[in-house]
Amino acid sequence: MATIKEVAAKAGVSVTTVSRALNNRGYLGKETRERIQAAMAELNYHPNEVARSLTNRKTNIIGVLVPALKSAYFAEVAAELANAITSRGYKMMLYTAKNTGDQALEYISMLKASQVDGIILCLRVRSVSTVLPDELPVVTMERQKVGRHPTILCDNEMGGRLAARELLDAGCRKPMMIGCFHGHDVPAYKRALGYQQEMNEAGVELRYMEACAANLGPKFALLAEAVVRQHPDVDGFFCSDDNLACSLISALHRAGKRVPEDVKVVGFNSNFLAAMLSPSLTSVRQNIPEMCRAAVDCLIRRINGETDMEDRIIPVTLDRRESTQRSPEDPAGE
Repeated sequence: MATIKEVAAKAGVSVTTVSRALNNRGYLGKETRERIQAAMAELNYHPNEVARSLTNRKTNIIGVLVPALKSAYFAEVAAELANAITSRGYKMMLYTAKNTGDQALEYISMLKASQVDGIILCLRVRSVSTVLPDELPVVTMERQKVGRHPTILCDNEMGGRLAARELLDAGCRKPMMIGCFHGHDVPAYKRALGYQQEMNEAGVELRYMEACAANLGPKFALLAEAVVRQHPDVDGFFCSDDNLACSLISALHRAGKRVPEDVKVVGFNSNFLAAMLSPSLTSVRQNIPEMCRAAVDCLIRRINGETDMEDRIIPVTLDRRESTQRSPEDPAGE
């Protein structure tokens, strides 16, 4: 393996000059830089990242914590964060941790021990604030705010409004929402708030069933069966998570309910399952690539010393698909 001394000799410069080129310190002429780069390529020289991190007090590593990669949503978040992080010249250190304090605290301590430059936190755990000193750059994403660290959110409240309008415009008069109504410290609660406001303004009776997707796991199907059995007159559903909406559509089919002829269904996230389902699922789309780019940009600015960072709310849109399709004879479908 080539050494920095061999690179310096090959390029006809000092070891100090090569070091300055590697660490972007001081002025170097274009010709000198090109000679150093050519020598590095010819000798297949790769800088010692550990030594460079000790010199710069930076590792160029960003830690990311998500609850689970089994979730289509968090799998997409992890992939988009990786794209955004590597495009900015950083590397990603990814951990999955349950939404419980002990495991989250353990992994955060591991990230701190690894001297990551900053952390993007996608966990719903308030207790982590006790181990996140203000000097460690942190950004939370679609989670409650932790201390003074900035957060990146989608417009959950508008998402709830869009879902409610879609059901009303599709002719639903006895709609129901299934989701989080009482988790005030969870941003997704605002989906219910927007839905409620839209229904109240339309003078439609509010019906809902409490069901936080993060706590359900394999119980999605059981909950969907119970909803269909207990509320046979409901003609439209807004599910605050696509996985629950998919389970609900399956349960409706088994109960002899046709989607969208008898019952309309709207989900949230618009993940890949939404388009693959039959009928395909109308869903509120979070702009996950934009959210991830915003989170990485915000974190890097914090790493570079900016402290006065504002939270950001990224707009949402509605992907209308077959599950809310209007029938030709329905006036709402004209």
